[in-house]
Amino acid sequence: MNRIALAVTATLALSLTLAACKKDAAPPPDAVATSAETEAATEAPAPQTAEEWIKANYQDAVTSDLGKLQYATAEADLDGDGTPEVLAYLGGPMFCGTGGCNLVVLKRAKQADGSEGFRKMGETSVVQLPVGVLASRTRGWRDIGVTVSGGGMAEGIARLRFNGKAYPQNASDEVSAEAASVGKILITEDAMKVLD
Repeated sequence: MNRIALAVTATLALSLTLAACKKDAAPPPDAVATSAETEAATEAPAPQTAEEWIKANYQDAVTSDLGKLQYATAEADLDGDGTPEVLAYLGGPMFCGTGGCNLVVLKRAKQADGSEGFRKMGETSVVQLPVGVLASRTRGWRDIGVTVSGGGMAEGIARLRFNGKAYPQNASDEVSAEAASVGKILITEDAMKVLD
């Protein structure tokens, strides 16, 4: 009986020792996630760029047979929250006429999937370059200074004022004797490039 008890005790001790070794053993190499893989799995999607926003929202202009879409962007903190908004000047046959082209103001905003994208805060037509930002504010947002001319009107400076929801739709309606210049210049003609 002693030999059986010793054999059972020895087997039990060996089993416990092996179990303890397995518990402390490292998992197989293919089961170990690197810190880079762990970070990549938990990172939020990359923020949307202004170029991606333009492509997504003006697909017809990007694929048009009429000509290539040209654009220029600049950043300025218009609403004073410490995060710059994007001003995008859009050129090409679908955005320009004799009076000028379109200026879009984009505010960074969280999307439904948690990624950072943009919300349009205004699209103003008949804008000539250069585009600038003024020191004055309307409803908490900086005024934007643009040149207007062509289409039968004399050259002037338009002060684009935020109305609480958006910037105006037409720059020629905003010509102001108060605005002597476009302010700090953000976008010039030489900044234009083709959007592929």
